Amino acid sequence: MDWKNPHEGIRASQEMNPEEFQALYELEEGYWWFAGMRKIAAALLDPVAGSGPLRILDAGCGAGYMLSWLKRYSKDRQVVGLDISRDGLKFCRQRGERSVIQASTTNMPLPSNTFDLVFSLDVLVLLSPQLAAAAVSELTRVLKPGGVLFVRLAAFQSLYSSHDRATGTVHRYTREELVRCLEAEGLILVRATYANTLLFPVEVLWRLLHKSSHGTRSDVRPLPKGTRWMNPLFEMLLSLESVWLRRSGTQLPAGLSVIAVARKPPHLG
Repeated sequence: MDWKNPHEGIRASQEMNPEEFQALYELEEGYWWFAGMRKIAAALLDPVAGSGPLRILDAGCGAGYMLSWLKRYSKDRQVVGLDISRDGLKFCRQRGERSVIQASTTNMPLPSNTFDLVFSLDVLVLLSPQLAAAAVSELTRVLKPGGVLFVRLAAFQSLYSSHDRATGTVHRYTREELVRCLEAEGLILVRATYANTLLFPVEVLWRLLHKSSHGTRSDVRPLPKGTRWMNPLFEMLLSLESVWLRRSGTQLPAGLSVIAVARKPPHLG
């Protein structure tokens, strides 16, 4: 069923350009970046997910592809999607997802201590650091004691570019900033690492070249004709990172994204 948002007028400090949701919907399944980053997510989640079915919230579910991907951990239990954007939820429903809520991560109409896993990809970057801290407080609140929070964010504010303006990004994070934000809520850090590392030098150059561009489209677009043979090659590089990250305790030193996995301690119930 559809979940309706009882909080009228809720808005993030910035929302993603509606055109970007169409690109997400069309590319999430097969585009190298999305496919490779899912392998990295699995490498970090598999060791902490356990064997039992999990109740899961995707906080900032966007166009909804991850709702079906997360069902590998929920088994027969419900995966709930939450997003502030009507445009994103429209695409979720086109995918057949019905357990979706329109709401802000800073004020979620959900009961406390509900979810075993709260998953949030590239959402806190859409908020000011102050609002992001409030959102982490909310994500922690709805997490069960002993539950796991998975957060991925764009990394390094110095790489802010036209891509970020198109996606509504306010602030890009370092590993240390993300860890401090989670630990301020009493969460216990399990892993924190950068990702998209092997292509990092190339992407840094690309971002710096486009830093002053006033374009209104993100980099989430099909590869140019004639270069699409590179899609599996780029995905393979992210796959290599996922293999490395499956080794307990390892972390990558720099990358275009930063990821943290943290656990809610029992006394925060």
